[in-house]
Amino acid sequence: MTKIILDTDLAMGDLGADVDDGFALALAIADPDIDLLAVTTVNGNTDVRSATRLSHRLLDKIGYDVPVYQGADRPLLRKPNHPIRDSEYEDVPAAMAIIDAIRRHPHEVTLVLIGPLTNIALALRLDPGIAPLVKEVVIMGGVFLRHTNESGMPGEFNIWVDPEAARIVAESGMPLKFVGLDVTLQVRIDLDDAAALERSESAFAQYAGASTRAWIDFMAKRHPDSEPDQTSCAMHDPLAVAAVTQPDIVTWSKAYVTFATESEVTRGMAVADLLREENPPEPNCVIATEVDADRFRSLFISRLQMI
Repeated sequence: MTKIILDTDLAMGDLGADVDDGFALALAIADPDIDLLAVTTVNGNTDVRSATRLSHRLLDKIGYDVPVYQGADRPLLRKPNHPIRDSEYEDVPAAMAIIDAIRRHPHEVTLVLIGPLTNIALALRLDPGIAPLVKEVVIMGGVFLRHTNESGMPGEFNIWVDPEAARIVAESGMPLKFVGLDVTLQVRIDLDDAAALERSESAFAQYAGASTRAWIDFMAKRHPDSEPDQTSCAMHDPLAVAAVTQPDIVTWSKAYVTFATESEVTRGMAVADLLREENPPEPNCVIATEVDADRFRSLFISRLQMI
């Protein structure tokens, strides 16, 4: 089994919140080849206190017991994306929990990062020696072959929130796999999938179906002109989880990647060298360039129905 730590800005369960981070946690639990060591939380889609509370709530709903460690409540250098709130949880800081797990299981732990990369950047600052001890890092983040086409958020959200952290991770020497918007926007579940989940015997699958339907409806009303498909939603974070034990579900290409930090105009944008020119730089990662969307969709629905 693959030991993983899931680092997340989970917001599922709050009104008007995205569902894919919660589904990523559920998929990690449902995968028989994953040993989920811990969940760590970070400021991103919501404030870190809410992410911690909602992670506990979702784990309770699934009936699964795993440690949840509260992490960074703000980016390394920038203002937090959400207000900082008092916490009801006593916790070991997420960065320390990450370091401890890697030290206890050298070359065995895969980090699955589906929020801003602040926690792992802090862990690397506290203990740079963990970098060669990490088995693999799978990151839902970045956009490498296209653009966001948003002047207010030129980089993909997880990178845009804390580009300095993303740059530290990119330059860390750890074995990195980026699952970016280039592929995640292609993996979608629709209202028919939601209905199939709602018809399941699994209480969690029924909840997942109802949550999917509510999220699609919310986004269609909030963005009636900008959403490309009003009857489906992208499964960004679950694809990163699926790629841990099903790496051939996507096509990988070696690349040298860094992220823009100097200007708000380009904040968080990925600079990806695909190594096609003469004397290219040394690659520091692989990026997902294609995805078998039908295979993912089938895997996703069947796994959620198992919970």
